[in-house]
Amino acid sequence: MFTLLVDSLIVFGPRKADAFAVRADVLVALGQVVDPKAGKKLAMRSSSLEVVASPNGRSAWAFDNVNINGEPHAVMAILTNSDDLWLVEAVSVAHTPSKGTVKEESKKDAVVPPGAAGPKKNSAEDAVERFKKGLLDQAMVGEDLGSRSDAIYVGPTVGEVVRGKKELKKLWAKRVDEKTRAATSGEVTSAVTADGELAWVSAPITRVIEGQDPLPLRAFAVFEKGEGGWKMIALQEALAIDAPGSGTAFKKILPPAPEVEKPPEEPKKDVKKDEPKKKKKKKKKKKSDD
Repeated sequence: MFTLLVDSLIVFGPRKADAFAVRADVLVALGQVVDPKAGKKLAMRSSSLEVVASPNGRSAWAFDNVNINGEPHAVMAILTNSDDLWLVEAVSVAHTPSKGTVKEESKKDAVVPPGAAGPKKNSAEDAVERFKKGLLDQAMVGEDLGSRSDAIYVGPTVGEVVRGKKELKKLWAKRVDEKTRAATSGEVTSAVTADGELAWVSAPITRVIEGQDPLPLRAFAVFEKGEGGWKMIALQEALAIDAPGSGTAFKKILPPAPEVEKPPEEPKKDVKKDEPKKKKKKKKKKKSDD
């Protein structure tokens, strides 16, 4: 795999501590779980690989649902072409448990963002700004994703994958109604591909939905550059479930509460006091001539 990965490879997940910024560190960590000599093997099965190329075809982003040793995982990756060889530049691997599991583990305070202490690497400032704005302005994110037929959203629980303009617009309309919002809870990591066509932004966030407990996640967003600037084309929200109590080290930074719209004030009318009515002078009757 050494020749298929860029040296400055970034990897997140699927556990709390899984965040790497160098290819060698990634391969060392992988060797701890995959070692045929020591009897460590991974049974992996891909089920829905999708690869979407950038407009000039020199970079791409990919998504896949992968079953690893019987457990469902969602994988999102950034690829770049170098001398006709495709290399992996960034990867987010997330375990996708059931909603019931997340609910139970949340009570133990063991749900945390994968790679909560991710590396700081910012070279996509405009994309980062749009990413941060979208955490509070969910309608803007829905507009970006809902404008592309190849856009995708991958949620933190199993089977939570939404594709297509119609379904994405429907999902984000629901998010807006539920007053969904989020705040960054750690370092923002980002980069632009060598061809300048794609950018990716990732950060641990705390997502809040009206009537639900705050949920710590790692967001991994892919942006494509167009005439109007960077637009989000793919979004993955992932969580990690560790040992009970391990979530206490993660500080949940809550986003500001949504502003309550006040009804427009009616313009004040100048109230004029009624002027006293002038009494009409009675006309004296002229005495008629005899």
